[in-house]
Amino acid sequence: MKKTVFVFGTLTYTQRGREALRRRGILTKIIRTPVQYRNGSCGYSLLVINRVDESVEILRAMNIPVQGVYPADLE
Repeated sequence: MKKTVFVFGTLTYTQRGREALRRRGILTKIIRTPVQYRNGSCGYSLLVINRVDESVEILRAMNIPVQGVYPADLE
């Protein structure tokens, strides 16, 4: 399983992203942004498992800005 962290600038964008992906059948989880990825973000991100490329395209099409997409080395 490929786990990826999507970092957003605001909690609102994080929530909108979660909802947009949920409507397309992509399960996500809102998490605290890992320290190494915070860089001016709101402090919350989406954890996406698999379907990363598809998720990027969906968020782009919905005009939901993503600050960064990073591997989720959360262990």
